[in-house]
Amino acid sequence: MLNALSKPVIVFVCLLIISMPVWSDAPLKGKLGLDSDQASQVREIKKKYRQSSRSKRQELHREKRKLRRARNANDSQAIAELEPVVQTLKSEFQQIRNSENNEIRRLLTPEQNQKFDQVLQQRRAMVGSSRDNKDLEKTIAD
Repeated sequence: MLNALSKPVIVFVCLLIISMPVWSDAPLKGKLGLDSDQASQVREIKKKYRQSSRSKRQELHREKRKLRRARNANDSQAIAELEPVVQTLKSEFQQIRNSENNEIRRLLTPEQNQKFDQVLQQRRAMVGSSRDNKDLEKTIAD
């Protein structure tokens, strides 16, 4: 049975979960100086791409883990099979992100587009800190 303290906590957690997509768009709104109409449209664009992006990202991470295990096991056959799969998934994921970003760009002023370029550049710089990407880049360079 729920005690008196549990109900407010459950309600808070539910509200937090519901509002997460809005929070994820908040930094973009502030960094680009979006008006409320633009912010609403960006939110809808992100919502439109969220599921396809999530499923592709999960598939990509799953295959990257397989590739990392194959490398750790020094399984050259599995590595040869998985590398093109990972590259294809990376490309497909990037196409989804590019489509989303291009839709967002159409809403922005020239000044906001310049700021958006900076945001995207910062995102790309952060991706390089991922262990999977470092492993993949190292293998491709070899």
